Amino acid sequence: MSSELDPRIMKTKRQLKVALIKLLTSQSTQSLSIQQITETAEITRGTFYLHYRDKQDFIQTIINDFVVDLFQSALIDGKESLEPKIQISEHVAYVFSLEKGFKYMADNYQTFIVLFGLTGKNNFAMKVELAFRKHLQLFLKAVNLTESQQTAHLKLKADFIITGLLGTMKNWLAEGIIYSPHFISRSTYNFIHEKDNETVSISDFFFE
Repeated sequence: MSSELDPRIMKTKRQLKVALIKLLTSQSTQSLSIQQITETAEITRGTFYLHYRDKQDFIQTIINDFVVDLFQSALIDGKESLEPKIQISEHVAYVFSLEKGFKYMADNYQTFIVLFGLTGKNNFAMKVELAFRKHLQLFLKAVNLTESQQTAHLKLKADFIITGLLGTMKNWLAEGIIYSPHFISRSTYNFIHEKDNETVSISDFFFE
């Protein structure tokens, strides 16, 4: 069994994730101490150092894990959504389900309020933006939109959509998720796909 799948390790990492978010609701990453982290997670310092080199390694790893969790919750097989425009096999192209993404954030509201508030080295929003760009490039490759076909217009459109989507996510959380995940995802989807055409493009990575 992989050590990553060891139930004891998984439990320890869950405890550490919960501890980090709990501590960051009232203080900065700079002021955190390893003693606070281990006491809040109810683990020993020895156990902590089995998994992380130091505090910054721990914080960076946990934040990266949250980014991965968000995309794992929202990426879906794109075959069904792409079929009106292109024939594609199952499990070839993955698209980002806006509703699943917004619902995941709503279900973990306090966690994402804390995460989107982080700046500097631990800037969560920047890490999410980089993940969007990575998965978008994988999508474009899967639908055979090569780099030579990615015009300045498409690249600017990608910048516009990703920046706008991140802003929408942060504002929606900051305002106390006053709109349901279904409503905000549907509205965002309509904005992204406004004046869409028959050709597969950047906007098709973002699905309802």
